[in-house]
Amino acid sequence: MTPSTFAKPQANLDARHAWFSSLVLGYLVFLTLIGQLLSIKPQPFTGEGNPMRQLFYILALGLAIWAARGLAQPRRLLVLPVSMTIALLWCLLSVSWALAPSISIRRLILTISALWSVFIVVRNAGFERSVRAIQIMLVVGLVLNYAAIVISPGTAIHQPGQAGGPELIGNWRGVLPHKNFAGAICAMTIIYFGLAGQRLKIVYKLAIMLAAAFFLYKTASKTSMGFTAAAMVAGWMANRYNPRYRSIILPLALVVIACAVMFGQEQLAALLSPFSRQDALTGRVQIWPILVNYARDHWLLGSGYGSFWNIGGDSPVFHYARSWVKELGNGHNGYLDLLVQIGVPGLLLTVFATMFLPLGKLFASQGMVPQRRGFLIAVILFCMGHNLTESSLMDRDAIVQMFLMMAVALTQVATRDEVRFSPAGRPATQVRRQAASAATDDVDVANDATDQPPAAAHGAMHNRALDSGRPAAD
Repeated sequence: MTPSTFAKPQANLDARHAWFSSLVLGYLVFLTLIGQLLSIKPQPFTGEGNPMRQLFYILALGLAIWAARGLAQPRRLLVLPVSMTIALLWCLLSVSWALAPSISIRRLILTISALWSVFIVVRNAGFERSVRAIQIMLVVGLVLNYAAIVISPGTAIHQPGQAGGPELIGNWRGVLPHKNFAGAICAMTIIYFGLAGQRLKIVYKLAIMLAAAFFLYKTASKTSMGFTAAAMVAGWMANRYNPRYRSIILPLALVVIACAVMFGQEQLAALLSPFSRQDALTGRVQIWPILVNYARDHWLLGSGYGSFWNIGGDSPVFHYARSWVKELGNGHNGYLDLLVQIGVPGLLLTVFATMFLPLGKLFASQGMVPQRRGFLIAVILFCMGHNLTESSLMDRDAIVQMFLMMAVALTQVATRDEVRFSPAGRPATQVRRQAASAATDDVDVANDATDQPPAAAHGAMHNRALDSGRPAAD
């Protein structure tokens, strides 16, 4: 038998497993939606978990491993970046000093299962197929939300007497338990179709984006509204960014930052005056000082991963708060919430692994398709901004956390594709053109093989397989 005898069956097998990986990714996005419903409990502050929620994500991890043929080729499971692995190890270490170790380890298992599954299936499905799978599920979520408004408005719209206060009355939430969750989903829909929907007809893109924008408006989720607009502008600008000019742009950016810091120091009192009111940012200014006080007393280790909010009577919030803050389930700031759980080292490791490092890779890349760069930067910046007033950073299957992990995984795949299709010395414009034409290489490897001699095709297949199983590194 010649090498070409094995090329096409192997390519078909790779394509089938990649296709199944995209299905698993769609399943994970769906879980992200219903997971918020599964997290609702009659006694929300006791720390009790939902066995079905855990089971669904363990099933997702098992399906992801099977789709990647991880048992036959264990190296395919080594997909987490080194920086992400170190951050998770610190979280695992924090279980040893956690105030509620059993709750801590259960929540960490859910976090690891969810994000590991995302990295496995995105790596195996490839960039284009992964984005399409996410887009499809976002449309499904949008349709379900509108259907809930039409069929059961009394449930899909916040009503008087429900938890959360009178300011929520009349805000749309669809099938989700809170309007802020629905707002985040709408924001992701706008970004995914506005910056990553190049293959879709403009009429369909605009229809989906307008439907999502209207629903976002009806949620009255100010955080999602503001940061969606900012992320879209940043993504549009990033699409026009040329990495060759970073030697000029970076010093200019440092000068702008320095000027902003100097201005902030001079005008600090005026800038902070709006936050002196107790009702500023819907009361968040009453929550954050409590977290800051606890972090000041436990800055190094924190309370342990997942061991600050919703752990019953042992929660530190009961010792630091004397107001309605004790009734909350999070601090409405992802950075402060993570700080009080895993301390300064854990916060720095997490922010570096999930935000700064991926952004650095995207800005430093010279061969990446510009549309990919702008789209991913927009998603990451939205997630960064969203965590300023909401909590999701490294928080299990929280909606924004899951989309942040998808963006980091897609960044890893995009930079891998750049290396794969960027021979040394190739002009940047030619590299981008070749990467764009190869964007669908994850869809059908067999087509590449038919354009080469049998021996070369077999070698390309073998190298492609090795690429898909290569362990990730920062």
